[in-house]
Amino acid sequence: MDKLPALEDIKVFVTAARLMSFSRAAEQLMVSPAYVSKRIKLLEKNLGLALFFRSARAISLTQEGEIVLRTGERLLLGLEEMKSELRASREEIRGVLRISCSTGFGTEYINPFILSLRSHYPLLAIDLTLADRAVDLISENMDLDICIGGAIPDQYIARRIAGNTRIFCAAPSYLDRHGWPEHPRELELQHSCITIRERNQAPASWKIERQGELMTVSPNSRLSVNNGDVAKQWCVNGQGILLRSIWSVMHELEQGQLVHVLPEWQQVADVYAVYSQSTRTNANLRTFIENLEQYLAERL
Repeated sequence: MDKLPALEDIKVFVTAARLMSFSRAAEQLMVSPAYVSKRIKLLEKNLGLALFFRSARAISLTQEGEIVLRTGERLLLGLEEMKSELRASREEIRGVLRISCSTGFGTEYINPFILSLRSHYPLLAIDLTLADRAVDLISENMDLDICIGGAIPDQYIARRIAGNTRIFCAAPSYLDRHGWPEHPRELELQHSCITIRERNQAPASWKIERQGELMTVSPNSRLSVNNGDVAKQWCVNGQGILLRSIWSVMHELEQGQLVHVLPEWQQVADVYAVYSQSTRTNANLRTFIENLEQYLAERL
């Protein structure tokens, strides 16, 4: 025997041996009797052994055929167990899922979402990293990164899970001192701005739009920070104009601590689930993303 038998040949042989009939095996396998005969002959040739005694009316196993039947059944059973375990690894929601997100969005949305998800999937463990910097999924061993706008590396899969926009806002005290901006170009020289060095954003420029009209503004930044919440506190304190996601400043707008300025201009900053090719079939990952998408649809 120069090479291992084909699994298809073993499957056909085991079926025929159990039924003691080539024709009935053909029916069960949904193939022709000629195909069954051909596969068994190939197996016998490969092994260099006769596996059946053949007569005009019936077949029976040789001693070698009995051995091949026993070992073939164990082999096929092992293959089914392997496939079952692989299916379970893809479908069972258990184990550890490592997730990263910015501090602001992670605190406001991802944290309460995880708590709600845990009530439905108690065997799913979550390792959450909140970081206001770009995250490398591979080198940092992350399964999923939740990104708000910005550039996403080409080597990753990016699934849009929620819409989001950033708007300009300022404190009433700032507007009382400096007046209201009437055009985004005024943010480059006439007004003070607060910029955020957060994750994959580019603080040196703001790409904004108005009904399809695109513009890039280089803000006159007097204050810069790598944390969105600190930037918002500076803005509330009247230190300058801030470009920030609506979800982050909604409370301050409702309370009158901040005012929406240049309301016709905005920056699209949708929410993306970013993951690598190696995890796209992971059941934990799929469940987390699908549930998060529904959760955000009800809240953003």
